[in-house]
Amino acid sequence: MERNLLLAGWLLLLCAQSGCGLLISSERKYVSNDDLLVEIATLSRYPLDPDLFKLLGVDARGDSISYQYRGVRFLGDHAWVVRYSEKSSEQDPVALANVHSLLPVISEGRTGFALTGEGEEKVGGELLRFITYSFDSPIQDAQGRPLPGTGVLGSVRTGSAGSILVYQIKLDNYGDREEVTWDLLKPFLEAIRG
Repeated sequence: MERNLLLAGWLLLLCAQSGCGLLISSERKYVSNDDLLVEIATLSRYPLDPDLFKLLGVDARGDSISYQYRGVRFLGDHAWVVRYSEKSSEQDPVALANVHSLLPVISEGRTGFALTGEGEEKVGGELLRFITYSFDSPIQDAQGRPLPGTGVLGSVRTGSAGSILVYQIKLDNYGDREEVTWDLLKPFLEAIRG
């Protein structure tokens, strides 16, 4: 018996040093922060339908908060929302709502990036300014060709003097939607109204 325990201990030590997975479970166990993320979204008054998008992360600063999402129904959907609080000390606070000023950020490092449209829509009393675009997705097909990616970037400025918030919303799809249009931003706009 003592010899078997010694042998088992020696095998465990050998496996641990060599990276052997023979005696290690492939199951991953961790403490999920999903409940905390839901609470943060609720406290920051930006709840999004969890049947459409899963909140992956939040970054809160003094005057801004960023949310990162992955699609639930369309796994190729990747989105972020940045909410800024306009400050009186900014030289041009309205520039935060200019979707064209974000083009260098969303096009950087993307091959085949091209604008496909732009416009404005009144949604629930808020004016959404948006641009749509296409790009080569980082996901490849069986032949190694990039899947066609599409995206929409929108901006909404809401509130009244002294408490104006600007929401920048970007939704990309990496190949499981034929087209991404402005109306796919509706769940993000509904969340603004809480």
